[in-house]
Amino acid sequence: MGEAVVTPLASVFDQDEKRLLQECIHCGFCLPTCPTYMENGKEMDSPRGRLYLMASALNGNAPVDEAFSEHMNLCLVCRACETACPSGVQFGHLMEITRSALAETKPPSFLEKYLLGKVLTSHGWLSTLFTLTRLYQKTGLQKLFSTRPFDFVIPSKLRTLQASLPPVPPQRFSTGDNTLYSAIGEKRGTVSLLTGCVMDHLFPHVHAATVRLLTWYGFDVNIPARQACCGALHAHSGDTQTTSNLAQSNIDLFENKVSEYIVINSAGCGAHLKSYSKYREAELSSKIVDLSEFLARLEMKQMSNGRLLKVTYDEPCHLLHGQGVSAEPKSLLSQIPGVELVPLRGADHCCGSAGSYSLTETEMSLELLERKMDAVMESGANILVTANPGCQIQLAWGVRRRGIEMEVLHLAQLLDRVYSSEPGYPAEPTAKAN
Repeated sequence: MGEAVVTPLASVFDQDEKRLLQECIHCGFCLPTCPTYMENGKEMDSPRGRLYLMASALNGNAPVDEAFSEHMNLCLVCRACETACPSGVQFGHLMEITRSALAETKPPSFLEKYLLGKVLTSHGWLSTLFTLTRLYQKTGLQKLFSTRPFDFVIPSKLRTLQASLPPVPPQRFSTGDNTLYSAIGEKRGTVSLLTGCVMDHLFPHVHAATVRLLTWYGFDVNIPARQACCGALHAHSGDTQTTSNLAQSNIDLFENKVSEYIVINSAGCGAHLKSYSKYREAELSSKIVDLSEFLARLEMKQMSNGRLLKVTYDEPCHLLHGQGVSAEPKSLLSQIPGVELVPLRGADHCCGSAGSYSLTETEMSLELLERKMDAVMESGANILVTANPGCQIQLAWGVRRRGIEMEVLHLAQLLDRVYSSEPGYPAEPTAKAN
Protein backbone atom coordinates (compact mmCIF):
# COMPACT_ATOMS: atom_id res chain seq x y z
CA MET A 1 0.00 0.00 0.00
CA GLY A 2 1.20 3.51 -0.82
CA GLU A 3 1.88 6.04 1.85
CA ALA A 4 -0.83 8.58 2.73
CA VAL A 5 -0.47 11.90 0.96
CA VAL A 6 0.61 14.65 3.35
CA THR A 7 -0.69 18.07 2.28
CA PRO A 8 -1.30 21.37 4.13
CA LEU A 9 -5.05 20.65 4.19
CA ALA A 10 -4.54 17.12 5.51
CA SER A 11 -3.22 18.54 8.77
CA VAL A 12 -6.49 20.38 9.53
CA PHE A 13 -9.19 18.32 7.78
CA ASP A 14 -10.45 15.55 10.04
CA GLN A 15 -13.04 12.94 9.14
CA ASP A 16 -15.95 15.34 9.66
CA GLU A 17 -14.52 17.88 7.22
CA LYS A 18 -13.75 15.17 4.68
CA ARG A 19 -17.33 13.95 4.97
CA LEU A 20 -18.65 17.50 4.48
CA LEU A 21 -16.59 17.85 1.30
CA GLN A 22 -18.16 14.69 -0.09
CA GLU A 23 -21.68 15.98 0.55
CA CYS A 24 -21.44 18.40 -2.38
CA ILE A 25 -23.43 16.87 -5.28
CA HIS A 26 -22.19 19.48 -7.82
CA CYS A 27 -25.75 20.55 -8.65
CA GLY A 28 -24.82 24.20 -9.15
CA PHE A 29 -27.69 25.65 -7.10
CA CYS A 30 -25.06 27.72 -5.27
CA LEU A 31 -23.72 29.43 -8.39
CA PRO A 32 -26.34 32.20 -8.81
CA THR A 33 -26.14 32.98 -5.08
CA CYS A 34 -22.36 33.50 -5.03
CA PRO A 35 -21.32 37.17 -5.30
CA THR A 36 -17.85 36.51 -6.70
CA TYR A 37 -19.05 33.99 -9.30
CA MET A 38 -21.83 36.31 -10.44
CA GLU A 39 -19.32 39.15 -10.74
CA ASN A 40 -16.50 37.41 -12.66
CA GLY A 41 -18.08 34.17 -13.92
CA LYS A 42 -15.14 32.00 -12.88
CA GLU A 43 -16.02 28.48 -11.74
CA MET A 44 -13.09 28.41 -9.31
CA ASP A 45 -14.53 31.53 -7.65
CA SER A 46 -17.82 29.75 -6.98
CA PRO A 47 -18.63 27.55 -3.95
CA ARG A 48 -18.66 24.44 -6.15
CA GLY A 49 -15.30 25.35 -7.66
CA ARG A 50 -13.75 26.13 -4.31
CA LEU A 51 -14.94 22.82 -2.86
CA TYR A 52 -13.40 21.06 -5.85
CA LEU A 53 -10.12 22.88 -5.22
CA MET A 54 -10.22 21.94 -1.53
CA ALA A 55 -10.77 18.26 -2.35
CA SER A 56 -8.02 18.30 -4.97
CA ALA A 57 -5.54 19.97 -2.63
CA LEU A 58 -6.48 17.61 0.20
CA ASN A 59 -5.75 14.59 -1.99
CA GLY A 60 -2.51 16.04 -3.33
CA ASN A 61 -3.90 16.51 -6.84
CA ALA A 62 -3.55 20.30 -6.78
CA PRO A 63 -0.89 22.51 -5.21
CA VAL A 64 -1.65 24.87 -2.35
CA ASP A 65 -0.05 27.75 -4.20
CA GLU A 66 -0.71 31.44 -4.79
CA ALA A 67 -3.54 30.72 -7.24
CA PHE A 68 -5.22 28.42 -4.71
CA SER A 69 -4.92 31.12 -2.04
CA GLU A 70 -6.36 33.79 -4.33
CA HIS A 71 -9.50 31.77 -5.01
CA MET A 72 -9.98 31.07 -1.30
CA ASN A 73 -9.31 34.64 -0.19
CA LEU A 74 -11.68 36.12 -2.76
CA CYS A 75 -14.57 34.34 -1.01
CA LEU A 76 -16.62 36.67 1.22
CA VAL A 77 -17.83 33.75 3.41
CA CYS A 78 -21.29 35.31 3.11
CA ARG A 79 -22.76 31.78 3.32
CA ALA A 80 -25.49 32.45 0.76
CA CYS A 81 -24.49 29.13 -0.80
CA GLU A 82 -25.45 27.35 2.42
CA THR A 83 -29.00 28.67 2.16
CA ALA A 84 -29.23 27.45 -1.44
CA CYS A 85 -27.52 24.06 -0.94
CA PRO A 86 -29.91 21.08 -0.98
CA SER A 87 -27.25 18.88 0.64
CA GLY A 88 -26.57 21.16 3.61
CA VAL A 89 -22.85 21.54 2.92
CA GLN A 90 -21.32 23.66 5.70
CA PHE A 91 -19.31 25.81 3.34
CA GLY A 92 -18.44 28.52 5.88
CA HIS A 93 -16.89 25.99 8.23
CA LEU A 94 -14.90 24.38 5.42
CA MET A 95 -13.63 27.78 4.29
CA GLU A 96 -12.45 28.66 7.81
CA ILE A 97 -10.65 25.31 8.11
CA THR A 98 -9.02 25.79 4.70
CA ARG A 99 -7.85 29.27 5.60
CA SER A 100 -6.37 27.94 8.81
CA ALA A 101 -4.25 25.61 6.66
CA LEU A 102 -3.21 28.53 4.45
CA ALA A 103 -2.24 30.50 7.56
CA GLU A 104 0.24 27.75 8.41
CA THR A 105 1.96 27.97 5.01
CA LYS A 106 2.91 31.66 5.05
CA PRO A 107 3.83 34.39 7.55
CA PRO A 108 0.90 36.55 8.71
CA SER A 109 0.22 39.78 6.86
CA PHE A 110 0.30 43.18 8.58
CA LEU A 111 -3.49 43.04 8.83
CA GLU A 112 -3.47 39.60 10.44
CA LYS A 113 -0.53 40.20 12.77
CA TYR A 114 -1.32 43.67 14.06
CA LEU A 115 -4.89 44.72 13.29
CA LEU A 116 -6.49 41.34 14.04
CA GLY A 117 -3.88 39.92 16.39
CA LYS A 118 -3.15 43.00 18.52
CA VAL A 119 -5.67 45.81 18.02
CA LEU A 120 -9.04 44.03 17.86
CA THR A 121 -8.23 41.94 20.91
CA SER A 122 -7.41 44.99 23.07
CA HIS A 123 -9.75 47.85 23.98
CA GLY A 124 -6.68 49.86 24.92
CA TRP A 125 -5.27 49.59 21.41
CA LEU A 126 -8.71 50.19 19.88
CA SER A 127 -9.15 53.35 21.95
CA THR A 128 -5.75 54.60 20.83
CA LEU A 129 -6.44 53.82 17.18
CA PHE A 130 -9.86 55.49 17.15
CA THR A 131 -8.65 58.50 19.15
CA LEU A 132 -5.95 59.11 16.55
CA THR A 133 -8.45 58.52 13.73
CA ARG A 134 -10.86 61.01 15.27
CA LEU A 135 -8.10 63.63 15.49
CA TYR A 136 -7.23 62.91 11.87
CA GLN A 137 -10.86 63.51 10.89
CA LYS A 138 -11.50 66.55 13.11
CA THR A 139 -8.31 68.45 12.24
CA GLY A 140 -9.02 68.32 8.52
CA LEU A 141 -6.04 66.12 7.72
CA GLN A 142 -8.32 63.51 6.16
CA LYS A 143 -9.67 66.04 3.70
CA LEU A 144 -6.22 67.54 3.07
CA PHE A 145 -4.61 64.19 2.26
CA SER A 146 -7.45 63.34 -0.10
CA THR A 147 -6.74 66.29 -2.40
CA ARG A 148 -3.85 67.15 -4.70
CA PRO A 149 -0.96 67.65 -4.31
CA PHE A 150 -1.01 66.11 -0.82
CA ASP A 151 -2.79 62.89 -1.78
CA PHE A 152 0.54 61.25 -2.67
CA VAL A 153 1.32 60.98 1.06
CA ILE A 154 -1.24 58.19 1.54
CA PRO A 155 -1.33 55.02 -0.62
CA SER A 156 -4.22 55.01 -3.09
CA LYS A 157 -5.93 52.00 -1.50
CA LEU A 158 -5.85 53.63 1.93
CA ARG A 159 -7.16 56.90 0.45
CA THR A 160 -10.10 54.98 -0.95
CA LEU A 161 -10.82 53.14 2.28
CA GLN A 162 -10.49 56.13 4.61
CA ALA A 163 -13.53 57.66 2.92
CA SER A 164 -15.61 54.71 4.12
CA LEU A 165 -15.05 55.43 7.82
CA PRO A 166 -17.90 57.14 9.67
CA PRO A 167 -17.05 59.99 12.06
CA VAL A 168 -15.42 58.44 15.13
CA PRO A 169 -17.46 59.16 18.31
CA PRO A 170 -15.69 60.88 21.21
CA GLN A 171 -16.01 57.84 23.51
CA ARG A 172 -16.92 54.17 23.46
CA PHE A 173 -20.14 52.84 24.94
CA SER A 174 -18.76 50.57 27.68
CA THR A 175 -17.49 52.19 30.86
CA GLY A 176 -15.05 49.43 31.81
CA ASP A 177 -17.15 48.45 34.83
CA ASN A 178 -19.97 45.95 35.23
CA THR A 179 -23.08 48.01 34.55
CA LEU A 180 -26.78 47.29 34.94
CA TYR A 181 -29.46 49.35 33.20
CA SER A 182 -32.80 49.13 35.00
CA ALA A 183 -36.06 48.14 33.32
CA ILE A 184 -38.71 50.80 32.76
CA GLY A 185 -41.88 49.91 34.62
CA GLU A 186 -42.60 46.30 35.56
CA LYS A 187 -39.54 44.10 35.17
CA ARG A 188 -39.96 41.15 32.79
CA GLY A 189 -36.48 39.68 33.02
CA THR A 190 -32.74 40.27 32.68
CA VAL A 191 -30.61 40.11 29.54
CA SER A 192 -26.94 40.75 28.80
CA LEU A 193 -25.69 42.78 25.86
CA LEU A 194 -22.55 41.94 23.91
CA THR A 195 -20.77 45.23 23.21
CA GLY A 196 -17.91 43.68 21.21
CA CYS A 197 -14.86 45.46 19.83
CA VAL A 198 -15.35 47.80 16.86
CA MET A 199 -19.08 48.10 17.60
CA ASP A 200 -18.30 49.42 21.08
CA HIS A 201 -16.04 52.17 19.72
CA LEU A 202 -17.63 53.14 16.40
CA PHE A 203 -21.32 52.55 17.18
CA PRO A 204 -21.91 53.50 20.83
CA HIS A 205 -25.13 55.22 19.72
CA VAL A 206 -26.47 51.89 18.44
CA HIS A 207 -25.69 50.23 21.79
CA ALA A 208 -27.38 53.13 23.60
CA ALA A 209 -30.47 52.77 21.38
CA THR A 210 -30.49 49.02 22.02
CA VAL A 211 -30.38 49.50 25.80
CA ARG A 212 -33.20 52.06 25.68
CA LEU A 213 -35.34 49.64 23.67
CA LEU A 214 -34.69 46.69 25.96
CA THR A 215 -35.35 48.65 29.15
CA TRP A 216 -38.52 50.14 27.56
CA TYR A 217 -39.73 46.59 27.01
CA GLY A 218 -39.19 45.84 30.70
CA PHE A 219 -35.78 44.17 30.84
CA ASP A 220 -32.79 44.88 33.02
CA VAL A 221 -29.75 45.03 30.74
CA ASN A 222 -26.44 43.76 32.07
CA ILE A 223 -23.21 45.01 30.45
CA PRO A 224 -20.35 42.81 31.70
CA ALA A 225 -16.94 44.44 32.00
CA ARG A 226 -13.86 43.07 30.23
CA GLN A 227 -15.76 41.86 27.19
CA ALA A 228 -13.51 40.65 24.37
CA CYS A 229 -13.83 40.63 20.61
CA CYS A 230 -16.08 37.73 19.56
CA GLY A 231 -13.37 36.33 17.23
CA ALA A 232 -15.41 36.22 14.01
CA LEU A 233 -12.80 38.04 11.92
CA HIS A 234 -10.06 35.80 13.30
CA ALA A 235 -12.07 32.70 12.37
CA HIS A 236 -12.60 34.01 8.83
CA SER A 237 -8.87 34.66 8.43
CA GLY A 238 -7.90 31.17 9.68
CA ASP A 239 -6.44 32.13 13.08
CA THR A 240 -7.90 29.22 15.03
CA GLN A 241 -5.82 29.76 18.16
CA THR A 242 -6.91 33.37 18.72
CA THR A 243 -10.47 32.42 17.78
CA SER A 244 -10.49 29.69 20.42
CA ASN A 245 -8.94 31.94 23.07
CA LEU A 246 -11.48 34.71 22.49
CA ALA A 247 -14.33 32.20 22.58
CA GLN A 248 -13.15 30.89 25.93
CA SER A 249 -12.80 34.41 27.32
CA ASN A 250 -16.36 35.34 26.38
CA ILE A 251 -17.76 32.01 27.56
CA ASP A 252 -16.13 32.45 30.97
CA LEU A 253 -17.45 36.00 31.21
CA PHE A 254 -21.05 35.49 30.12
CA GLU A 255 -21.63 32.11 31.78
CA ASN A 256 -21.06 33.80 35.14
CA LYS A 257 -23.87 36.31 34.52
CA VAL A 258 -27.47 35.62 35.48
CA SER A 259 -29.30 36.46 32.27
CA GLU A 260 -32.02 34.67 30.37
CA TYR A 261 -30.57 35.75 27.03
CA ILE A 262 -27.52 37.42 25.54
CA VAL A 263 -28.76 39.98 23.03
CA ILE A 264 -26.60 40.79 20.00
CA ASN A 265 -27.09 43.76 17.66
CA SER A 266 -24.26 42.80 15.30
CA ALA A 267 -25.18 40.03 12.85
CA GLY A 268 -21.61 38.84 12.32
CA CYS A 269 -20.96 38.59 16.06
CA GLY A 270 -24.26 36.80 16.64
CA ALA A 271 -23.60 34.19 13.96
CA HIS A 272 -20.16 33.51 15.39
CA LEU A 273 -21.28 33.29 19.02
CA LYS A 274 -23.96 30.79 18.02
CA SER A 275 -21.11 28.64 16.66
CA TYR A 276 -18.99 28.75 19.84
CA SER A 277 -19.70 25.07 20.49
CA LYS A 278 -17.22 24.34 17.66
CA TYR A 279 -14.41 25.76 19.77
CA ARG A 280 -15.38 25.07 23.37
CA GLU A 281 -17.89 22.93 25.25
CA ALA A 282 -20.46 25.49 26.40
CA GLU A 283 -24.19 26.11 26.62
CA LEU A 284 -23.70 29.78 25.81
CA SER A 285 -24.74 29.44 22.17
CA SER A 286 -28.30 28.49 23.12
CA LYS A 287 -28.74 31.85 24.90
CA ILE A 288 -27.64 34.00 21.96
CA VAL A 289 -30.41 35.98 20.20
CA ASP A 290 -30.31 38.78 17.69
CA LEU A 291 -32.08 41.95 18.83
CA SER A 292 -34.72 41.53 16.12
CA GLU A 293 -35.35 37.91 17.18
CA PHE A 294 -35.80 38.99 20.77
CA LEU A 295 -38.14 41.91 20.10
CA ALA A 296 -40.21 39.93 17.60
CA ARG A 297 -41.07 37.42 20.35
CA LEU A 298 -42.63 40.18 22.42
CA GLU A 299 -45.89 42.00 21.86
CA MET A 300 -44.91 45.22 20.14
CA LYS A 301 -45.45 48.32 22.24
CA GLN A 302 -47.85 50.97 21.02
CA MET A 303 -46.38 53.72 18.85
CA SER A 304 -47.84 57.08 17.89
CA ASN A 305 -48.46 57.77 14.24
CA GLY A 306 -45.37 59.31 12.71
CA ARG A 307 -44.61 60.95 9.40
CA LEU A 308 -44.87 58.83 6.29
CA LEU A 309 -41.57 57.18 5.44
CA LYS A 310 -40.44 54.79 2.76
CA VAL A 311 -38.08 52.30 4.37
CA THR A 312 -36.15 49.49 2.74
CA TYR A 313 -34.24 46.72 4.48
CA ASP A 314 -30.95 45.15 3.40
CA GLU A 315 -30.38 41.69 4.87
CA PRO A 316 -26.99 41.19 6.56
CA CYS A 317 -25.53 37.93 5.27
CA HIS A 318 -24.69 36.60 8.72
CA LEU A 319 -28.19 37.32 9.97
CA LEU A 320 -29.98 35.79 6.97
CA HIS A 321 -27.63 32.96 5.99
CA GLY A 322 -25.64 32.59 9.20
CA GLN A 323 -28.60 32.62 11.61
CA GLY A 324 -31.67 32.11 9.45
CA VAL A 325 -33.20 35.37 10.68
CA SER A 326 -35.10 37.27 7.98
CA ALA A 327 -38.80 37.69 8.79
CA GLU A 328 -38.26 39.23 12.23
CA PRO A 329 -36.61 42.55 11.24
CA LYS A 330 -39.11 43.08 8.42
CA SER A 331 -42.02 42.28 10.73
CA LEU A 332 -40.84 44.90 13.22
CA LEU A 333 -40.41 47.51 10.49
CA SER A 334 -43.81 46.79 8.94
CA GLN A 335 -45.54 47.43 12.29
CA ILE A 336 -44.23 51.00 12.60
CA PRO A 337 -47.12 53.44 11.96
CA GLY A 338 -46.48 55.55 8.87
CA VAL A 339 -43.72 53.32 7.51
CA GLU A 340 -44.07 51.84 4.04
CA LEU A 341 -41.64 48.93 3.80
CA VAL A 342 -40.57 48.84 0.17
CA PRO A 343 -38.72 45.88 -1.35
CA LEU A 344 -35.03 46.05 -2.17
CA ARG A 345 -33.89 44.10 -5.22
CA GLY A 346 -31.14 41.72 -4.19
CA ALA A 347 -31.61 42.46 -0.49
CA ASP A 348 -30.25 38.98 0.19
CA HIS A 349 -27.06 39.63 -1.80
CA CYS A 350 -23.85 40.67 -0.03
CA CYS A 351 -23.02 44.39 0.02
CA GLY A 352 -19.28 43.62 -0.14
CA SER A 353 -18.35 44.50 3.43
CA ALA A 354 -17.83 40.99 4.86
CA GLY A 355 -15.79 41.94 7.91
CA SER A 356 -12.25 42.80 6.82
CA TYR A 357 -12.96 41.89 3.17
CA SER A 358 -13.17 45.54 2.09
CA LEU A 359 -9.60 45.95 3.37
CA THR A 360 -8.15 42.85 1.74
CA GLU A 361 -10.22 42.59 -1.47
CA THR A 362 -11.12 46.23 -2.04
CA GLU A 363 -11.73 45.99 -5.80
CA MET A 364 -14.29 43.19 -5.56
CA SER A 365 -15.85 44.80 -2.48
CA LEU A 366 -16.48 48.02 -4.42
CA GLU A 367 -17.89 46.18 -7.42
CA LEU A 368 -20.43 44.48 -5.16
CA LEU A 369 -21.23 47.78 -3.46
CA GLU A 370 -21.96 49.40 -6.83
CA ARG A 371 -24.47 46.64 -7.62
CA LYS A 372 -26.11 47.18 -4.26
CA MET A 373 -26.35 50.94 -4.78
CA ASP A 374 -28.10 50.43 -8.14
CA ALA A 375 -30.81 48.53 -6.27
CA VAL A 376 -30.93 51.07 -3.44
CA MET A 377 -31.57 53.90 -5.88
CA GLU A 378 -34.34 51.90 -7.55
CA SER A 379 -36.12 51.40 -4.23
CA GLY A 380 -37.02 55.07 -3.82
CA ALA A 381 -36.70 54.73 -0.04
CA ASN A 382 -35.99 57.54 2.41
CA ILE A 383 -34.25 55.26 4.89
CA LEU A 384 -32.09 52.18 4.36
CA VAL A 385 -32.08 49.86 7.38
CA THR A 386 -29.67 47.04 8.18
CA ALA A 387 -28.60 45.17 11.32
CA ASN A 388 -24.82 44.82 11.19
CA PRO A 389 -22.09 47.44 11.72
CA GLY A 390 -19.93 46.40 8.77
CA CYS A 391 -22.93 46.53 6.45
CA GLN A 392 -23.94 49.90 7.87
CA ILE A 393 -20.48 51.36 7.19
CA GLN A 394 -20.39 49.91 3.67
CA LEU A 395 -23.93 50.99 2.74
CA ALA A 396 -23.49 54.50 4.15
CA TRP A 397 -20.28 54.82 2.14
CA GLY A 398 -22.10 53.71 -0.99
CA VAL A 399 -24.84 56.26 -0.42
CA ARG A 400 -22.27 59.05 0.02
CA ARG A 401 -20.34 57.96 -3.08
CA ARG A 402 -23.49 58.10 -5.18
CA GLY A 403 -24.81 61.29 -3.61
CA ILE A 404 -28.10 59.59 -2.69
CA GLU A 405 -30.31 61.51 -0.26
CA MET A 406 -30.98 58.68 2.15
CA GLU A 407 -30.27 57.81 5.78
CA VAL A 408 -28.60 54.51 6.58
CA LEU A 409 -29.69 53.31 10.01
CA HIS A 410 -29.38 50.27 12.22
CA LEU A 411 -32.73 48.68 13.04
CA ALA A 412 -32.22 49.68 16.69
CA GLN A 413 -31.74 53.33 15.70
CA LEU A 414 -34.99 53.52 13.75
CA LEU A 415 -37.05 51.80 16.46
CA ASP A 416 -35.43 54.01 19.10
CA ARG A 417 -36.25 57.14 17.08
CA VAL A 418 -39.89 56.12 16.67
CA TYR A 419 -40.34 55.31 20.36
CA SER A 420 -38.51 58.46 21.54
CA SER A 421 -41.71 60.56 21.39
CA GLU A 422 -43.65 58.14 23.58
CA PRO A 423 -44.34 59.28 27.18
CA GLY A 424 -41.95 57.59 29.60
CA TYR A 425 -39.48 56.44 26.96
CA PRO A 426 -35.99 56.90 28.44
CA ALA A 427 -33.85 59.71 27.07
CA GLU A 428 -30.99 57.99 28.84
CA PRO A 429 -31.43 54.62 30.56
CA THR A 430 -30.76 54.44 34.29
CA ALA A 431 -27.37 52.84 34.93
CA LYS A 432 -25.91 51.55 38.14
CA ALA A 433 -22.77 49.64 39.06
CA ASN A 434 -23.33 45.91 39.11
